[in-house]
Amino acid sequence: MTAADDLDTITERWTTLQERAGTRPTTAWPPAMGITRLLTDEERAEHAAERADTNPDAPGPRPAPVDIDVLDVMTTIETGLVTAADWLASRVQRPLFKAPTGQGWSDDVHRAAVLLAAKDAADPRRWRFTGQRSAPEAAEWLALRLRDQPGPFRKLDEGERQAVAEVAASGAELLRKTLGDARRREAVPQPCPVPCGGQLVVEGGDGAPPVVLCEDCGRTWTEAPSDAA
Repeated sequence: MTAADDLDTITERWTTLQERAGTRPTTAWPPAMGITRLLTDEERAEHAAERADTNPDAPGPRPAPVDIDVLDVMTTIETGLVTAADWLASRVQRPLFKAPTGQGWSDDVHRAAVLLAAKDAADPRRWRFTGQRSAPEAAEWLALRLRDQPGPFRKLDEGERQAVAEVAASGAELLRKTLGDARRREAVPQPCPVPCGGQLVVEGGDGAPPVVLCEDCGRTWTEAPSDAA
């Protein structure tokens, strides 16, 4: 996958990320799975109380239906892309054409120059340093620059391409992880229950069933299917 493809992913899936931010989180990472059987009775009681507190039918005030973690991810991605676009535009975007002053509007040459300057300033291919700038707008603009699309720009050098590629890869990876498209691996605080007492890790987050495994003995746990109602 190219850097331009990473930017396309951000552009195409940004709406999905916005929708995810507007809903209460429904899953936690890492998932509890069957490994919760290793918890103490006191810890299990605490988890049960937490579930009761988040039950929509439970009494008391409900938390705002917004996923703060996703909003933080969106801010991180957007800041990185807009900053990269500002930086790249300052290097590769041609300065605005300036019409000469001191000539009357009846002068044909002056009138043509003023119209040319106005057209150049309004060119939609230009990156704007002020006003509303969003992650999809920045991602699309950066992708077009990587693909050498025509406009008031020079071609990017290798250093510029690499810098944009790093921002694109970081943003796309963060988006995929947030939406559950990327596999993750995280340590579990409880030791392996068999005599080895080794380090447990949980892997998942990419849509495939998560699994807990012991890095020492190789024992694994998978999430048991829910019983039919």
